[in-house]
Amino acid sequence: MSTKILGALSLATAVVANDPSGSWLSYAEWTDPSDGIITALNTTWKVPSNPTSSYGSNAPGWWFGIQTAAGDGALIQPILAYGYQGAEWSIFNACFDWTDQSWRTSQEIYTVQPGDDITSAVTYSGDGTYVMTISANGKTITTPYTLESAQTGNESTAYFVLEHQPSNCKAYPADGSMTFDNIYLEVDGKQVKNPAWKAKQEQPACSSTSSIVNGETIKFTWDPSSSETASPPLPAKWGFGGASSFRKN
Repeated sequence: MSTKILGALSLATAVVANDPSGSWLSYAEWTDPSDGIITALNTTWKVPSNPTSSYGSNAPGWWFGIQTAAGDGALIQPILAYGYQGAEWSIFNACFDWTDQSWRTSQEIYTVQPGDDITSAVTYSGDGTYVMTISANGKTITTPYTLESAQTGNESTAYFVLEHQPSNCKAYPADGSMTFDNIYLEVDGKQVKNPAWKAKQEQPACSSTSSIVNGETIKFTWDPSSSETASPPLPAKWGFGGASSFRKN
């Protein structure tokens, strides 16, 4: 693993020392009641349309990932984000680890287009190591992450999240929805059939919601014409101020 470099934290990160973060709008959550180890979490989704405004977005993104039930360990998260590298869509892998408050991103960041299909997975490979993959247009980013020895909890919670409140709802995609499909969840090597996802709100904006279609499908909606934005100051987007990269094996 790379030498730890402390990245600048968002306002929510600096104030609250666990997840969910105040930068989340709407999300879905599932926690294993026996605190078992999530050994696989897979999904597919399509890149939404471009926003009508390329300003004011604060890098809105849609991601899924795993975390401890207490929200105080490694948040391992493949990400789709708009505005991360200018007025375009990007996919990459990342981890914010509350154990040492480090932020790491994959060295590879690929540009994708509206309508592109994304396939992604987080898989446990043993010895405290997870492997993230995210793929689109024949390109795949593969990123391992080994949990810090100081982490005490299992990665037993799964999240699907819409993150980063905009200052202008037109900076969110004009089509107003995005769906995670084909969700596969596994704990201790066994598939969890029909997981009972819970739709929740953290700091919603632009009339954002998450809804549970079924155990394999989670839908996010928002209103790009809404005037409802975040009332607190906007938390900084991912990696603001710099981040360390994962070591390439």
